[in-house]
Amino acid sequence: MTRMRRRLALLALLILGIIGFVLVITADESAVLEATKTAEGVWVEVPIDWQAEPDRPFEYRPPVSAGRLTDRWIVAWTCGGDGCEPRSLQQWRAMATDLPTFVGIRDAEGSLLFDVTESGDESSYVLASLTQAGETQVAVAVFFDGSDHYLECGVSVFDDVDDLATKIVEACRAAVPPRS
Repeated sequence: MTRMRRRLALLALLILGIIGFVLVITADESAVLEATKTAEGVWVEVPIDWQAEPDRPFEYRPPVSAGRLTDRWIVAWTCGGDGCEPRSLQQWRAMATDLPTFVGIRDAEGSLLFDVTESGDESSYVLASLTQAGETQVAVAVFFDGSDHYLECGVSVFDDVDDLATKIVEACRAAVPPRS
């Protein structure tokens, strides 16, 4: 009977090992976000434990021990380069490629690993890039018909930590801005 108990114990350990392996492989490692209200009054999700910079309240950074100094999550309610005036969705979309955030990413093209990827629809515009240093950059603009502001979001992280590049697009499109 002792031999049978040993076999049962080994079988139980094997089953537990298989279950543990399956749980590790199928674990959801996606970024955890939490809802917050920015200094500008935008309700948006940001990575949990990331804090707004005191001198740049639209910019969130991870705790020093959790990320590199260049990691950042940006949410800003802004006017754009041509001043604050009400615009239709079509007018916002027509000027999307000239907004400062997108121009800045394109200006860094010499350090990009691959071409800038652009996508969007009538009410949003997304631009993504990967630098030669391995930094993922994603900028998002969400437009509101008749508004004099638009919502600008962005993330800059090395190695696309916990799929934050995808999460910034989702968070920005779901954000609730203050209405002017």
